Amino acid sequence: MKKLGIDFLLNVVIVLDFIITVLSLVLGCLMYTSNAKSIIQNTIYVETTDLIANIRYGLHFGKSLETYYGMEDELNSALLRIDDVENMYIVSDESGLLFRTDDSELSKDVIGLGAGSNILKGNVFYCAYRLTDDSRLITVGEISNRFTEWKEYYRHLVIVAFLGFLVSSAVMIIVWKMIKNKDRGYKLLIALLILWIIIISGYVGYSAYTEYGLSIAGMEQSIVETIEDDMRSVHDLGIKDENISGLDEYLLRYTDSIPEIDSIEFDGENYRLQTSSTYMRKVAVDYLLQALLLLAFSSMILAEYQIFMSGVGMKELGEDVNE
Repeated sequence: MKKLGIDFLLNVVIVLDFIITVLSLVLGCLMYTSNAKSIIQNTIYVETTDLIANIRYGLHFGKSLETYYGMEDELNSALLRIDDVENMYIVSDESGLLFRTDDSELSKDVIGLGAGSNILKGNVFYCAYRLTDDSRLITVGEISNRFTEWKEYYRHLVIVAFLGFLVSSAVMIIVWKMIKNKDRGYKLLIALLILWIIIISGYVGYSAYTEYGLSIAGMEQSIVETIEDDMRSVHDLGIKDENISGLDEYLLRYTDSIPEIDSIEFDGENYRLQTSSTYMRKVAVDYLLQALLLLAFSSMILAEYQIFMSGVGMKELGEDVNE
């Protein structure tokens, strides 16, 4: 019974270590994937901004969306400029599907996507954008080319989690073998487990936030390229910079709809984007809360384990261990 007790205590704590590590790994992957999809959606919005603005401009003069002449031509023209979109659909809250660039049917959950939301099905990514008060633009694109980057991050997180589990387990085994007083040794095992929970929870939150910050740079580059392309088209028409009006209103297309961007300024040569520090602080708080949620959930598992150990007679088991 003495040997069984020692093995039981050590093995169960290591199993807990493994379970918590796996939970942290899963949460980290989910956080990263959510970030990546959000950035892709924002990037697609940047590339469809002209299309959305043109449609709204036409409707501003009394056109009906249901009878909008040349809509499918506009949609197909926009597809030529967007890398991550293969088809587009316009959906009305009342009338359902109004326009499409493809004969494929959309599932109910895709048609029901709220503005600003997205869904990934296999390799196909669906995004919904607000077009008017009662209609949405839905984009459809195959994004398997992004999976390589995602898998690299997953692999990185798996390696970190696996190495962390090995190190924490090894330290637990060493501590357990070195300390003769098993009551004290058991308390140290729990303390080590709590320390590992704090470390892995903090790392998952910090890593996801850092990756999110880095990915914003790509979106900002896409915004600058889109603006420069639009300005180039205006210049090709023979219009000089001093004769261009409404530039500030044009730039508001991006800052009003992409919360990560606070402002866009033109210094005479380049367009400079200012990231919203307020929004990024909000995002940082969200990641902190998610890390704390993981910490709380892991603590609940640990508490349930302690209750279980009390139920199987921890006191008697400890006496056997210390005989």
